[in-house]
Amino acid sequence: MLLIVSAHSFQLTENQFQRLYEIITVAYAETEKTLWGKGYVRLTEDELRQFIEQDEVYIALLKGKIVGGVRMFQLTDSIWSFSLLGADFEMKGLGIGRALIHHVEQETAQRNGKQIRIEVLRPENQTIASKEILKNWYQRQGYKIVKVIPLQELYPEKEKLLKVPAVFDCYEKML
Repeated sequence: MLLIVSAHSFQLTENQFQRLYEIITVAYAETEKTLWGKGYVRLTEDELRQFIEQDEVYIALLKGKIVGGVRMFQLTDSIWSFSLLGADFEMKGLGIGRALIHHVEQETAQRNGKQIRIEVLRPENQTIASKEILKNWYQRQGYKIVKVIPLQELYPEKEKLLKVPAVFDCYEKML
C-alpha cells in the first residue's frame, strides 16, 4: 500500500534523502531535456533540504521505500501550488503521482485552501510527447489550463539558459 507522509516529520536518513533527490532530478532531466539540454538539474540538494525543513515536501512510500515526492506551498490565503512532482519511472502506472497530488489537494482543503494553481513549462513552438502526456494527465485530474505565460515574465534570468523558446501553461483546480 502506498503511504504519503511529510518528509520533515519522517526524518529522512541521508540515503533516503538521496533517493528522493534522485527521483526528482531524473524526472525533470528526462521530461525537460528538450527545454534545457542534456544533464539538466532542476534544483540543488540544498534547495531540496530547505523545502523539507520548511515542511513543504511529501514523500510516497511503497513497502518502506521512497518511490516519489512533491513540494506543496502556499501562494495566497486561498490558493496553493505544488511543484517538484516526481515518481520512480520503474514504478510507472502504480498511481504514485496521482496519490501525491490527491494528498496535496486534501492538505490544501484542510488548510482552508480553495484552489490549486500550477505552472508547467513547455516549448513554445513544438510538441514534446512527455509534455502532451502530462497535459492530458493533469486534465484527467481535473486541472484546467487558464492561461499561458511567457517564461521571461516569471523568470527572466532563466530565459538565456533555454535551448528553445518556452512558455508556462497555468493550470487551476477548484477544490
